[in-house]
Amino acid sequence: MQNISVQDFKKLLETIPADEAVDFINVCTTNEYKQAHIDGVRNLPLTEITDSLAQFSNKKKIYLHCLAGSRSILAILELKKLGVSAELINVTGGITAWREAGFPLVCDKGN
Repeated sequence: MQNISVQDFKKLLETIPADEAVDFINVCTTNEYKQAHIDGVRNLPLTEITDSLAQFSNKKKIYLHCLAGSRSILAILELKKLGVSAELINVTGGITAWREAGFPLVCDKGN
């Protein structure tokens, strides 16, 4: 399994936008995502990964993270098991490591 540090992930987000070939996914619950998430990363809860396979058919690389790292690893294992051919990369430490590094987070107010 490939991993990327939050420092390298931040640099990547600043230079490469999500597009048809690359995707950035937070697999936290919807409520966790609303509380704090990384700008430019979309939410797809772990519980919905299996139902969303069609979204991954054209992707070459998919970067996944969660709050601390365990659910993103489970998501990667599940996607591999289901035959997703994209390169799957885990963001080590997730939101917790991102916050500890002092990087900005987006909070959805009023939800």
